Amino acid sequence: MAQGPHLIFDKSSLQILTDDQAAMLDNFYTSNIVPVFFVECLADLEKTMVRMKSTPEQLVGALAVKTPDMQPSSNVFHLELIQGEILGKFDLRTIFHRPCIRGGEKVELGESKGIVFRRTEEEEALRRWKRKEFLGVEREIAKVWRQTISQIDFDDMVRIVRDRIGPWRKPASLEDARSLTDTIIDNLDQVWLLRFGLEFLRLPIDAVEPAVQGWIMTRRLRLRQHLPYFTFVLSINIFFCLVLPTQLLSGVKQSHQIDLAYLCYLPFCSVFTSRDKFHVQVAKLFLAPSQTFVHGDELQNDLQKLVDRYAKLPQEVLDGGIFSFAGHPPDDEAFLTTRLWNKYCPFWKSGEAGILASQLDPELRKMLQAKEEARPDRHESSFENLDQVTFTRNVAVKKGIFYRFPKNSIAEGEQEKEMRFEYRDC
Repeated sequence: MAQGPHLIFDKSSLQILTDDQAAMLDNFYTSNIVPVFFVECLADLEKTMVRMKSTPEQLVGALAVKTPDMQPSSNVFHLELIQGEILGKFDLRTIFHRPCIRGGEKVELGESKGIVFRRTEEEEALRRWKRKEFLGVEREIAKVWRQTISQIDFDDMVRIVRDRIGPWRKPASLEDARSLTDTIIDNLDQVWLLRFGLEFLRLPIDAVEPAVQGWIMTRRLRLRQHLPYFTFVLSINIFFCLVLPTQLLSGVKQSHQIDLAYLCYLPFCSVFTSRDKFHVQVAKLFLAPSQTFVHGDELQNDLQKLVDRYAKLPQEVLDGGIFSFAGHPPDDEAFLTTRLWNKYCPFWKSGEAGILASQLDPELRKMLQAKEEARPDRHESSFENLDQVTFTRNVAVKKGIFYRFPKNSIAEGEQEKEMRFEYRDC
């Protein structure tokens, strides 16, 4: 089974894909489906006018069909992660650009111990949406969300930052605004900034004092060291408020709040892809040197090249299922996907075709070394003493022209199969 780089996509990059291209995406990338993606999908349920005369249900259903079901992970909500960081239950420095998923169910059979990760509520929702089944509660959530978006007051956000943080100079460019944000974060009184940030990000009021006391117990480390994820999310919001009064971002509208939320999940991927103008302008400013931004159009073009390559195979080969002929990308760097595998899964090749560690990008080599040396916390949920970690997925037997399983193993009328497999991180 292919795995591939950890990828986060937004709706703009997924909705342009054909079903054939979506099959390639799911086969060659490990997708991190972040909460805001589901929010975007739900928001579409409340749209009154949709292009091409499609109903909202048809639009969301089509997105659900394209959404990866073979190799997806559902990331924990970013504000929940900040709360976990405050309580010492989450450490961004152990993530290494991977999805942060909710804990699984512990199981024991004799002397063997393991954890089973079952389908999340979001994954169950996607299964229903493929069949155009939308629960009343989901429609109500969609309605509330669209109302919330329409009430966002960017002027008020800017006023709060200006009044509380102070009248900083006007940034000359987006890069300058990013640098100015770091200056603010590093030079303001740290306990004041902690209290302000928790309030500005709308964390529960009862999270403030534990956060302050935890900071004091660290002998007042800089927030960037003590709460790196909180600092990252706060930086995104301060940056946005610095550039809003300028002309550096054109056509700012309420939906930019959704685009902004995607940036909060950048630490949890190797590759981020979008066609959204805001993301094209801003995402690179918040990505680490070892991460990659890929324009959605570029990704789509590469996926189509893969479709064209494999569609030419004899029908009997295609009938054997996608894993039989596309367990890894072509050994040809003309493909973007191959270049990304070489960068993030450098040991997928065997023999002389492999990439030497000395040939890796220095930043990536440093990250891989830290990942190798990292040890999980010594508590009962640690993976180190487990015999098996199992993920359960319901996978469509066919996506576009590609069978995901051997054709002769698919029963008549069968639309999906349940798969259980051990996860191995590339």
